[in-house]
Amino acid sequence: MTATTKFAVSIPKETFAAVERVRKRLGKSRSAAVSLALEQWLRMADLSDADRRYIDGYRAQPEDSTWAKTAAASTTWGQWSEKPKGEKPKARKR
Repeated sequence: MTATTKFAVSIPKETFAAVERVRKRLGKSRSAAVSLALEQWLRMADLSDADRRYIDGYRAQPEDSTWAKTAAASTTWGQWSEKPKGEKPKARKR
C-alpha cells in the first residue's frame, strides 16, 4: 500500500459543494477526488520545455488556415483518399 499523508486545506464553499456533488456521483471518496485532481494538476504543471516553448510560440503567433492547407498539400494522404464519385472500384484478382 502507498504511504499517505494527511493535510488540511481551505477552499471556497462553492468549490467544496461542487466537489461533493461530483465525487458522490462518481462514487469517489474525498481523498480520491483530491488525489486525482492533484495528480492531474501536477501533470499539467510538469510540461516539458519543448511543449512549453511550442505553446508560448503558438500563443504569440497562432497557425492560420494557410499553414494547415500548405501542410496538408505536402503530405501523401491523397493516396488513401476515396475514389472519385462515379468511378467503380477495380475487381480483385483471385
